[in-house]
Amino acid sequence: MIRSYFIFRLIIIVISAALFCGCSSDEIKFEIVKPLESNITFANNLQPRDGFGILYYLYYYNGGGVGLGDINNDGLTDIYFTANSKGNNKLYLNRGNFRFDDITTEAGVAGNSDWSTGVTLADVDGDGWLDIYVSAFANNFGLKGKNELFINNGDNTFTESSAQYGLDFSGYTVQSAFFDYDHDGDLDCFILNQSLYPNGNIVNAKNRNSFDAYAGDYLFRNDISTTGKFIDVSKEAGIFQSSLGYGLGLGVADLNNDGWEDIYVGNDFHENDYYYVNQRNGTFKEEGAEHFRHYSRFSMGNDIADYNNDAQLDVITVDMLPPDEKTLKTYGSEERSDIYNYKIVGNGYQHQVSRNSLQRNNGNGTSFSEVALVSNVSATDWSWSPLFADFDNDGWKDLFITSGIVKRPVDLDYIKFVSDLAQKINRHGSTDYDEETLSKMPDGSIHPFLFHNEKEVFNDVSESSGLSGLKGFFNGAAYGDLNNDGNIDIVVNSLNAEALVLRNTSPKKNFLNIEFKGNGLNTKGIGAKAFVYFDKDKIQFQQLMPTRGFQSSTDYQLHFGLDVCQKIDSILIVWPNQKYQIIRDSDVNKLLSVNESMASGVFKIENFVPTIQENFVDISSQVQCDWRHSENQFEDFNNQHLIPHKESTRGPKLAVADVNNDGLDDFYVCGASGTPGALMIQTLDGNYVSSDTTLFNRFSICEDVDAHFFDANGDGSLDLWVVAGGNQMPLSPISNADRLFLNDGNGNFNVTLDDMPQTYLTKSCIASADVDRDGDIDVFVGVLVDQYKFGIPQSSQLYLNNGSGKFTNADKTIIDLNQVGMVTSARFEDLNNDEWPELIVAGEFMPITVYWNRKGKFEKKQLPGSSGIWQTLHITDVNEDGNLDILAGNWGLNTKLASGKNGPVKLYTADFDLNGTTESILCYTIDGVEYPFLPKDILEPSMPVLKKAYLTYSEVAGKSL
Repeated sequence: MIRSYFIFRLIIIVISAALFCGCSSDEIKFEIVKPLESNITFANNLQPRDGFGILYYLYYYNGGGVGLGDINNDGLTDIYFTANSKGNNKLYLNRGNFRFDDITTEAGVAGNSDWSTGVTLADVDGDGWLDIYVSAFANNFGLKGKNELFINNGDNTFTESSAQYGLDFSGYTVQSAFFDYDHDGDLDCFILNQSLYPNGNIVNAKNRNSFDAYAGDYLFRNDISTTGKFIDVSKEAGIFQSSLGYGLGLGVADLNNDGWEDIYVGNDFHENDYYYVNQRNGTFKEEGAEHFRHYSRFSMGNDIADYNNDAQLDVITVDMLPPDEKTLKTYGSEERSDIYNYKIVGNGYQHQVSRNSLQRNNGNGTSFSEVALVSNVSATDWSWSPLFADFDNDGWKDLFITSGIVKRPVDLDYIKFVSDLAQKINRHGSTDYDEETLSKMPDGSIHPFLFHNEKEVFNDVSESSGLSGLKGFFNGAAYGDLNNDGNIDIVVNSLNAEALVLRNTSPKKNFLNIEFKGNGLNTKGIGAKAFVYFDKDKIQFQQLMPTRGFQSSTDYQLHFGLDVCQKIDSILIVWPNQKYQIIRDSDVNKLLSVNESMASGVFKIENFVPTIQENFVDISSQVQCDWRHSENQFEDFNNQHLIPHKESTRGPKLAVADVNNDGLDDFYVCGASGTPGALMIQTLDGNYVSSDTTLFNRFSICEDVDAHFFDANGDGSLDLWVVAGGNQMPLSPISNADRLFLNDGNGNFNVTLDDMPQTYLTKSCIASADVDRDGDIDVFVGVLVDQYKFGIPQSSQLYLNNGSGKFTNADKTIIDLNQVGMVTSARFEDLNNDEWPELIVAGEFMPITVYWNRKGKFEKKQLPGSSGIWQTLHITDVNEDGNLDILAGNWGLNTKLASGKNGPVKLYTADFDLNGTTESILCYTIDGVEYPFLPKDILEPSMPVLKKAYLTYSEVAGKSL
């Protein structure tokens, strides 16, 4: 007989992007323009004050901001710096070729507030000249001042006019943004404020509806044409004004492409970031929970830009996660799981992560996918100002991030020292206490970060670009083309050091700069959009919004890198009033001025930008289905301190079938322990009603982890097997018994527990097939984990059907499933077309394993190189060649286990300290060295020997496994 040879192809699909590096990333180069050349000698030097410092004011080291703009309309970008001391703000006039003149005194813009913070340049009065609005922190710690508005007189002098215009707010201001939120043709003002003290206890999120005059944010409507002032409309506009908001980041943009500007506020600590969606009627609605799955925990600055060139605006917020192993293990970042759950469940906050967040817009702002980890931009230490810009003119926006803090107050050794010292001397605020405390707070200097855009992901080029040697404390930053050479330069406000002027010396490529000339009072066109089409199928999109990053304001020219493109196909300009104009066949390497007077019509984005096709549409609101998953609050980490993730929250899973033969799909949905699963029967009108609730409610104590419809007893009706798992209760027949529900043919079920062997274990999945080809359906049940020995391979079960729905264990001569692994998913399919179904299993910390069916007996084969943290399997003919392929869903690259790592993840499981309990040590690999994933204080309770061996966090930080 001729044997047909079968070529088996494994297709492993990990739902994440592949990391790679482009060949041109080393072309971005910056050099410092020294003060002797630039004449910029500004330095934001902190001046000591009694009773005021980092031990008292948590934002003491936040530094100042940078404002860029052409204040004298001579075509050169000028610079304004803010300082944390009275009268020390500086304005530098650009004379060309990186030479600047300090005109602060004669211009009258040094500032009279004791503590200036952010700065925004905008033509507030609509006369065609950029004015300067400086934010200030005041009314505490003896600091006096107010936000100051310097109106440009058109002759390099300014007049402070904040009271005249109604913008003389005095409180805890960080930054401001000017934009036309109501589309009446003038610029309104949003003021971002910070709260003063972190709440000692987490209060309910409903308190964000309360009012705090100093800490609450404000929206001022421009009523200059009628009253001569800006009017506070915060409350009626829907802006939160409570002390819950620790506002540090402010971004304004049309995130949902409806033609109206929305507001994104980044909040420090436990409060959510705010996403205010413009309702187009003078009000905003905070809709963050509807569009974002989680935020950065300590949100600092932010930026909004289309980084992946899909004509959708994305959002980045920065946090404080260190990128290096040593600093990371001395850094107190993550909350304890029970505290985190209390915050989320008990008080109504959203999920947070202690790292940078890159929110990729999935289309018109309907939802965002957070991809910072897989994009390689999650950890940039104590970060302040993120800025997207194309620094090498290759057509893709790169990412610049400032970082650094004078002293690290979250260092774990320091926190322990302070606690011990406070108990020892029982006082706080004394000179001795302050000096000793500060001396133990470690230095937090680091370099700015630069990431080259490799089309979807980023590559850290801080070293090759010349930035990695710049150790310091870098806060506010802004970008602009300071010498009009077509390369974007950067200006940084440093703390306790001279400001940085970074000249971009990257190789020349083609570019286009666009400036806007608006009608009416919005003379600079804030809010205008530019879509640049080139090379036939390429598109770049930007919206003019100067307020970006942290406490700073960027230049008013939109910059587009064009690489080698010689001619632009067309440029679409959309003004805030939605009039538009199209410019065709534009030359490159120039400044293009566009005038609103040339615009007409009404812009509709779907007519110009390819619509993102949605594969699925949410119709939940149109369908009646009275069931909601309710997860119990069991804490897995109390049983096993070292496990990498919870195993008790794997549901809910669905099983779909037409159980009553009416031609409509019904489904069973698994319930968590404490909430029964439900059989939902579809009605003719497309709704669902719950069936046999009394029957299923009997088993509400069980944690349903999987369900499967199949004909168990051969009567032609689909029966239901429900698998019990979970690890929140002691293993027992009450909580861990599987159930077989037998269908009478009309969708009515009776339950049996005795027709199959019961294994009271933490199970995970079920699959069925006629493995011995005797005419009935057999069942595989996968076992996931031991409640107290995470990582130990578990033994799964194959149950053989006797033809009438009675099941028995298959013995080892048929299949050996002893310690197969931590199984999460299983499928039966005939992979080699011999009519005998194979069993494919996958799980955590194990390879994908195929049990080849040799006419009723199975041969185990592991797929080489397939070890992973597998979560799901699907078998299909991907390439339609007649052979079945395996699609396996891994843990993915958008995780801490993968981001910044370049080697395997490993799990070591044993009783390492011989104390009678099993420890599971997870580690990752960097440059061939294995490091433990968990920090010292989490490892110690399970392995007390570590506490004796390493007294401080710094001793163990950076040590390999």
